[in-house]
Amino acid sequence: MTHTPPSQSRSVALHIGAHKTATTHLQRSLQSHQSALIDAGIRFYGPDLLRRPKRGLPDMLGLKTHKNLPEPTRSAPDQIDFMFKDGHRLILSDENFIGVLHDRDGRILSPLYPRAAPRVEELATTLDLGAVDIYLGLRNPTGFLTSAYSQALLGERKVGFAEYLQMNPLRQVFWSGLVARLRATPGVGHIYVWRQEDYRTMFHDICGALLGPSVDFRIAPYPERLHLGLSEAAIADALSQPDGADIRRISVAAREAFPVGDTYPAFALFSVSDVAKVAADYDH
Repeated sequence: MTHTPPSQSRSVALHIGAHKTATTHLQRSLQSHQSALIDAGIRFYGPDLLRRPKRGLPDMLGLKTHKNLPEPTRSAPDQIDFMFKDGHRLILSDENFIGVLHDRDGRILSPLYPRAAPRVEELATTLDLGAVDIYLGLRNPTGFLTSAYSQALLGERKVGFAEYLQMNPLRQVFWSGLVARLRATPGVGHIYVWRQEDYRTMFHDICGALLGPSVDFRIAPYPERLHLGLSEAAIADALSQPDGADIRRISVAAREAFPVGDTYPAFALFSVSDVAKVAADYDH
């Protein structure tokens, strides 16, 4: 495959989540502007392409930090050319690239995303385009674990919230440690960090950073909220079901029957005092 170098130097923006920080909303917003991005020389790839079984990003580039991968059909340079096409910037967005949220037991690994640094380093080395900039949303640990607990029930295992907190104590949600590991990773350039709590007000700044300085148009936010958590009533209904029941199916049905709103308040995993105490530390 022959390639004619683009007039602008190539660059890569890697959005790695984290989970439960409005990642799907950001991805959907960018996806809905694909035509404008392509016209601007930007190719956006989200989870629908990067997470395909046996054809995801690790498979395409032959990344060895991901296990049991077949040999890619293209060489890494040819695959990179194919992804850029005639553009000059890639936006790669997949929160699962650095690791899944839970293991099969509903446990969040500690430290957070332990394979993040070697996976990002290998990707940067394979791309061979200079430093890769990282984009990362964070969230107050109480809100993060509350949302993660809803996600656990939407998985395959029924787990009570006391058991969940025993497996996943607040102290293990240590964002500073994750950022420090990424900052020390060879091949990483700038790290752009924002709080999920500020996502709406910072939306255009986040998109502008992802698109790069050459873009002079704005991404409109996707108009709908996505991946709403479970209400108190939905969780109570799911936990009342007998052991051995299909907890994923039951939780999905409960989310539809008891949607979060004025009638059915969102589930609160932590007390008001715990939230306030953690927020004081998180804000600093």
